[in-house]
Amino acid sequence: MNKSVSIPLWLARESARSHGPTRNTAATLRVAAVVALIAKVLSLSNATLSVAAEPPQAAVPADLVELAGKPVGAGWAFAQSPSVVKLDQHQGSWRLWRDGQPFFIRGAVGWTRFNELAAAGANAVRTGANEKALDEAHRHGLGALAGLPLGIPRHGFDYADTAKVAAQRERIRQIVLKSKDHPALLCWNIGNEPTIFTPREQRVPLWQEVNHLAELVKSLDPNHPIIAVVGGEQWREHISELDEFCPALDAVGLNAYADMLQLPEDLARQNWKRPYLITEFGPRGHWQVTKTAWGARLEDSSTEKAAFYRRTYEHAVQNRPQCLGSFAFLWGEKMEKTHTWYGMFLADGSRTEAVDVMQFLWTGKWPTNRCPTLATTKIQLRKESGEPATEPGVFAPGTKLHCSIETTEPDGDALKLDWDLRRDVADDPRVGGDYEPLEPAIQGAVLESKEQHTVIKLPDTPGKYRIFVYIRDGQGGAATANVPILTK
Repeated sequence: MNKSVSIPLWLARESARSHGPTRNTAATLRVAAVVALIAKVLSLSNATLSVAAEPPQAAVPADLVELAGKPVGAGWAFAQSPSVVKLDQHQGSWRLWRDGQPFFIRGAVGWTRFNELAAAGANAVRTGANEKALDEAHRHGLGALAGLPLGIPRHGFDYADTAKVAAQRERIRQIVLKSKDHPALLCWNIGNEPTIFTPREQRVPLWQEVNHLAELVKSLDPNHPIIAVVGGEQWREHISELDEFCPALDAVGLNAYADMLQLPEDLARQNWKRPYLITEFGPRGHWQVTKTAWGARLEDSSTEKAAFYRRTYEHAVQNRPQCLGSFAFLWGEKMEKTHTWYGMFLADGSRTEAVDVMQFLWTGKWPTNRCPTLATTKIQLRKESGEPATEPGVFAPGTKLHCSIETTEPDGDALKLDWDLRRDVADDPRVGGDYEPLEPAIQGAVLESKEQHTVIKLPDTPGKYRIFVYIRDGQGGAATANVPILTK
């Protein structure tokens, strides 16, 4: 039976529109290559090919990509010209240009939920330099800061080992050759916080190799800038070393949290002249908060975190002549000290107030339906017996605690509160985003829950614990808070 498949003409129009008037011919030729490939596939099933005159309203349909079968062009599933990204300085301000148009980065760090990221008003994502991530970024109209792997001394990588260094160079060379023509590519990023807990005698050869790698990448791909990322408590010292040993880098990426409140001023004191990009920012870091008498870190509530995202962004990103943009951390969820500290989403996909704030900062508009907020931001605790605690947050094993928190709902949605108790592992010594296993909830600890109140029985085993509360509005929004507990 003869079949007819219509290929939309808007592919050529969209490609030409996206890449500017000087690139129309190349873009159209690439689209034509896709059409030819599809026609060849269809001929095997006795189908005919036609071209639709009217462009649809949606993005490239997934079935059209699947129909094309294997990647085309430079090995990618999307037929579009490679992007060209350049830096320049005009009247004292650094600017990023993408395909001839100014491009200020409004992004987040993440590997999932790209559709929600784009819908919130972002234009970029910091992710891995792999086919799946780059294709997904491109599918949702996002540019990608693509991460290149870099050996870390604290993980045992020795930059005096010439064989390991040569293997790393070859690995990076292969990644760049494969990915340099992907249309989603925005910039390259070498490593992530490689110098945390690393003595200077190990940092210097590392920085020298970073510079060599930057020169290598530029020789393979002159169309995309390259940066390296510093972070941690010693970043001011490390950025001075980077400035000395890495002249080939176009800019620096800074992972900054509470330091955002003085970052532009610190860079000026360090005499940093090149542009900077905020490669991570978010709540106060676990190393930057106050602690209890027994050393437990006090995590901010989701409401406090959201306010901090906004405050730091407005200080270190907006209207800063050296700043090329930023990536909020983390567009997703992860376990790092707690399972709620850095993620802008909960594990079930509920978004927190930080997402709402970033949408406002990116677009000037709040979401139609806002996340719930915490009126008091702190969980209130009292013994079931009514007796006061001998020390704040310290109770005997087996104590039953009445827990409550005050919430507000901007849209009047009905709220559902869930509670759990977990061992407190926030003193885990791992740093720099190193993997930490999820700490599960203790089964049977929650005895009863009603509205904004619950009863939790502490374990009979002495130790450090945390009580968590999750407030959901039934519309995809959520709020969170937790409080550390010591039993002895």
